[in-house]
Amino acid sequence: MKKWVALLASVLFVVTSAVGCSSDAGQSQKGTSSGSPKVSISLWTLNTGWAWLQSAVKDFESANPDVDVELTQYEVDPFKETLKVAASSKTLPDMWFTWGGSLGSFYPENGMTMDLTQVAKDHKWSEKYNKTAIDMSTFDGKISGIPMHLNVLGMWYPKELYQKLNLQAPSTFAEFESQLKTLKDKGVTPLAFGSKGGWHTMRLTEQLLEHFAGPELHDKLNSLKASWNDPAVVKTFEKIKEYTDKGYFPMGYSSLDPSEAEMLFYQQSAGIINEGTWFDGNITENGFDPTKFDVFKFPTEQKPTRASVFAEMLQINGASDPAKQEAAIKLGEYLTSVEVVNKYINDYGSPATLGFTVSEKTPHIQPLLDSAKDGGFLITDQALPQEVVQKLFEAQDKVALKEWTPQQAAENMENAVSAYKSKQK
Repeated sequence: MKKWVALLASVLFVVTSAVGCSSDAGQSQKGTSSGSPKVSISLWTLNTGWAWLQSAVKDFESANPDVDVELTQYEVDPFKETLKVAASSKTLPDMWFTWGGSLGSFYPENGMTMDLTQVAKDHKWSEKYNKTAIDMSTFDGKISGIPMHLNVLGMWYPKELYQKLNLQAPSTFAEFESQLKTLKDKGVTPLAFGSKGGWHTMRLTEQLLEHFAGPELHDKLNSLKASWNDPAVVKTFEKIKEYTDKGYFPMGYSSLDPSEAEMLFYQQSAGIINEGTWFDGNITENGFDPTKFDVFKFPTEQKPTRASVFAEMLQINGASDPAKQEAAIKLGEYLTSVEVVNKYINDYGSPATLGFTVSEKTPHIQPLLDSAKDGGFLITDQALPQEVVQKLFEAQDKVALKEWTPQQAAENMENAVSAYKSKQK
């Protein structure tokens, strides 16, 4: 994420208009009707799956009339690019949503976030948030974000379609592949993946890698302690090629937006999608009934059978003045409080907050969380350095488009790792 070139021209206008006065420390306080100082803070988040947020922010402002929240929301990929440009131009908002791993770590590594370690101690976060979520929000021993979500991914499928084809959740990798063939033979696209942006297809790639490499090697690959020019990596890319050649992905999926792949899944013209604990909310938001879908754990046939997991957080700008930082902490803790989580649980996703109540309208959160009890691995686009992540996305596409062989993909991955390591010396 130290490269600032991607889509700079296309997002600069968006950033400029979105940031506006939010980056101006001189605008941090305004007068209220009673003459007391009013603090204005800016917050950037995603929009999809966050329909609840505007109402929650209004509730916060009503309870805290001395704070004004300027909320801006984005789609996933434009949001990532907007954050990059804002970081480069030092126009980050007072608080922003981000992911864990190498995505979230970039900001504290470059001195852009507030150190929340003492705040966490003083405010007893250990009693409020899942320890794993706190750990995943910690970089170089410092807590750099307010934990918001703890996510677990799984393979989702339409119940009606599976019943119609007399299929059940697969328990072995062979059964999984047999179901792909059955779905294709019955005129259903087996895998609902859109590779625009790379991260959607990556969710399948990492599961295949877990299957072929096993937990120990997979972790070494993600920590750059093993060569990516490995037979397990080659086998993984061979499967991506095989599934592409057999038409298991939507036509033209290399340039397909993930949201378009998602619609194919809802319409049951595609059979399986890899999504996480937030997906009940997505299903509902798109006008469908989440109880008509179910989820299974990808059958890696490894011990332990691990799930892909990641945390999400709210980071606070280390350059904002203390009044804005204090208001941002108050807002972040409010948005992640058990009261707010339970009020909006149908749309909230999978909270990092302890003590929340599972809703009947989010029936898959608990099964997914349970699926990670045997262990989890950090999702790949957070586990790997971002330069290496981009090479993985490129490798997936080039294999699908037959521009690289699986062996060449593995070799290029190792070259990217070597180049990254050289820069760190």
